[in-house]
Amino acid sequence: MFRQIPRIPSSCPEAFKGRYVVSPGDTLFTLSQIFRVRLEALYYANPHITNPNILYPGDVLCVPSFIPIPCCIELQKRGRIPFGTGATAYANFGPRGGQSISVLATLPPPSYFGNYDIYITTAFFRDIGGFGNQLFPTREDPPTWSSRIDLPTVVSLTPDVRITIQPSNSTTGIDGAVIYENTLRQCCNVNGC
Repeated sequence: MFRQIPRIPSSCPEAFKGRYVVSPGDTLFTLSQIFRVRLEALYYANPHITNPNILYPGDVLCVPSFIPIPCCIELQKRGRIPFGTGATAYANFGPRGGQSISVLATLPPPSYFGNYDIYITTAFFRDIGGFGNQLFPTREDPPTWSSRIDLPTVVSLTPDVRITIQPSNSTTGIDGAVIYENTLRQCCNVNGC
């Protein structure tokens, strides 16, 4: 039985730093709709795909992104935080198109930092503001806190996007100091931007 060897680009052009692995049933047309990019732009960013009408599962495509994604970064501690904590952010394409950031952290109860009962994570974009979400705990002790921020298609992940975690009070709306943060610039250090 013949098995097609996946076609993988040697590099991606500027503004097409993301990589997507083709699944059964994918076409360049449907992927152009998911990534919200002109079909022609997707075709020209992938010269290793000689016939745009034929994609094989496992093929790797360059897709629009200003940073190499998927990418995982470690968030850095800010201030006094107990031993055994840690946090990461995972930048990738969103499940419904666009881009997303998933955050995973091992943290003490929010009350450790004062009168707080939840954690929130926010992705800050220069000149736009932030998009955030509440982190939710697992049942382990101590719990792992996680959330995903699905970004609107009008924004794109760039190296200067800053991701934060901070405790908050769900009743008063008062946020505590940022306890973890980092930018996506670390994605560029690994794969280049």
